[in-house]
Amino acid sequence: MSNKLAPSIRLSFPLMALVFQVAIIGLFAGFVDYKAITEGKFSITYPVFQDVNAVVFIGFGFLLTFLKRYAHSGLAFNLFLAALAVQWATFLEGALLDTLQEGIQISLKSIIRAELNAVSAVISIGAVVGVMSPIQLLLMVALELTRFVVDQWFLKSWLSIDPDTSVMHLHLFGAFFGLTASRVLYRSGLCNGHEKEGSLPISELFSMIGTIFLWMFWPSFNSALLDTRLQRSRAVFNTYYALAACSVSVFAVSTLVHNKGKIDMANIRNATLSGGVAIGLSAPLIDSPYIAMIVGFTAGVISTLGVVYLKRCLETRMKLHDTCGVLYTHGLPGIIGGIVYVVLIFLTSPVPNKSLNYEGSPINKAVAIIVTLSASLVTGLIAGFILKLNIWKQPPDLKCYDDQAYWVFPHLATVK
Repeated sequence: MSNKLAPSIRLSFPLMALVFQVAIIGLFAGFVDYKAITEGKFSITYPVFQDVNAVVFIGFGFLLTFLKRYAHSGLAFNLFLAALAVQWATFLEGALLDTLQEGIQISLKSIIRAELNAVSAVISIGAVVGVMSPIQLLLMVALELTRFVVDQWFLKSWLSIDPDTSVMHLHLFGAFFGLTASRVLYRSGLCNGHEKEGSLPISELFSMIGTIFLWMFWPSFNSALLDTRLQRSRAVFNTYYALAACSVSVFAVSTLVHNKGKIDMANIRNATLSGGVAIGLSAPLIDSPYIAMIVGFTAGVISTLGVVYLKRCLETRMKLHDTCGVLYTHGLPGIIGGIVYVVLIFLTSPVPNKSLNYEGSPINKAVAIIVTLSASLVTGLIAGFILKLNIWKQPPDLKCYDDQAYWVFPHLATVK
């Protein structure tokens, strides 16, 4: 029976979580302080901060509740991991990306940027949710987040890419880091599906709450770090219309590809946000709504077709398991968005053959995206081998996708 029970985390998980938190508190005590606040700027930025908060903690939290036996873990572990990730990202960004000499100074903008970085880690978790212990999840977030911020530092130092721009690579980095780690962690016992990996109508309904929250607040998410009113307004408008066109295409394609002409809620949950992801980098550059709608429409079609036809193929042929479908919500749309962004920079650049270290060069932007993608694949591979070690108490196959392995259910505690 012992091999059918999830390893106990009674000592190891609290110890690891508390050590990490105490270490962060120590770093904050030594190096972090608050930046002087300008009242007018604070009043303008705070609503954006609240919108991004809703994306991180409500949107992504409820999005992870689609598994019929893993809703507690999906929602609550997202809260736990995002709370730690925001703190760690705040310190890392201040240490690596800020140019101030008087230490790390916190502002609302720096917290928003930390939350965007935390989203990259949450996306990575989506690829492996249900098959990892809380200890593994914590370690994965720490590794992913550290490498993503280092990637932004590298792009800033060597390619002159503004961190406010490179942080929007979060979809690419998070998705492919998580997918690569998932490939390394693949287990043959889960290769033909798992009895607990399905969803129920009620769990899909709760997950759609997350999707709708993300849909509503995605325009704020894409415009959160932009400085000028023109950039912010363009980003909001373009994101909104990209999401709208994407949603229509997803419903249409989902109905078209079903053998009985019905709509699959899994397609809606996975693909309706892909338009907002694809438009993320180029949202402040597009000056006409029809372009944004074309991008969103295309992302919706490709994402839906990926969920329907590519998911099973990758799992059976390449042994790549993707629990939440991050490849179709973030990975493929992120690639589409990167291509659109580079093309737009090329078309609007006054001198297309500018040097590599010039920030406005399309070559510069393309190299930055390739570097980010390569870093995510290599680091995800390394992280996967680290997370595969037995000391991290990975649950056995029988206890995957099961809240009972980690949560108290008094009404079920009748048999000992």
